[in-house]
Amino acid sequence: MAIVTGDRYLEKLVKFVEEQAGPLIDGTLVLKLNPAGLHYVNSRLESLHELENLLSGAPVDYLRAYVSDLGDHRALEQLRRILRLLTELKVVSVLPLPTRDPTPICLVPFGRLRVLELRGCDLSTSAAKGLLELRHNLEKIICHNSTDALRHVFASRIAEIKDSPQWNRLSFVSCACNRLVLMDESLQLLPAVETLDLSRNKFAKVDNLRKCTKLKHLDLGFNHLRSIEPFCEVGIKAIKL
Repeated sequence: MAIVTGDRYLEKLVKFVEEQAGPLIDGTLVLKLNPAGLHYVNSRLESLHELENLLSGAPVDYLRAYVSDLGDHRALEQLRRILRLLTELKVVSVLPLPTRDPTPICLVPFGRLRVLELRGCDLSTSAAKGLLELRHNLEKIICHNSTDALRHVFASRIAEIKDSPQWNRLSFVSCACNRLVLMDESLQLLPAVETLDLSRNKFAKVDNLRKCTKLKHLDLGFNHLRSIEPFCEVGIKAIKL
């Protein structure tokens, strides 16, 4: 089997994105990347940004060498423009379950995402760069087999929960199949959530739903729950245990 190198991956991605720009931007087609591929794309886009910062005042010979090393910088510019316009993205590991890909996730190029799906990524090893900045746009997030704690998805790692920003547009959350133990305080940052899927984890206690005032559908199937008393605190229309 032929091995696709980073440059080859990028070349194929650039071609695909250019050919399918319309459907990708209008949401009829969803871009799907693996963590390693996304990491390489980000490294090249960061190099492009460095090049742009060097354009004023740098020696011509130096710039020529830099551009040569970067490759087709015009193609990268086009790729960056399209990625900024995407409203939906999937990042899916190619590793067999239940393995998680430890490659760091960076979502900085995707400033307008409304739907994000992460499968087999490892957000517990390192924070997903740019994820919290998407809270102004993100309406739906699916995070399966990708974290050991809800706060690694929804809260800042360097601040207390009370100082972390809220997700005021996020109405659909699915964090199933993560082997989660605690419904931690980061759930208090989801005031707009209407559908919450926390099935197939290891919760023994229902907690921190009091501020989820718009919650209508809650799935806690295949957990280790011993009591359902906290459900009385919120007006949930449909509960699955």
